[in-house]
Amino acid sequence: MELRDYQFEAVERVLNDWECGYSKCLVVMATGLGKTVVFSHIAMIRAMRHGGRVLILAHRDKLLKQAEVKIYLATVLRCNV
Repeated sequence: MELRDYQFEAVERVLNDWECGYSKCLVVMATGLGKTVVFSHIAMIRAMRHGGRVLILAHRDKLLKQAEVKIYLATVLRCNV
């Protein structure tokens, strides 16, 4: 899945902040703008760079199921829920 310009910018800003030493970043986007797609790409890049796993938390099972599908569509990575 190709990122839209503003999604790509969000991913780049998080990665740049991490490179500058910030360990915590917040991305705020309105409903429907692709937050799941953005964090899917961030998680994929982080896992590829560090050879590990990424933990994604949500307060509803439905949100985890949605994220599982979107992560696969965006990155072709499989998730364990």
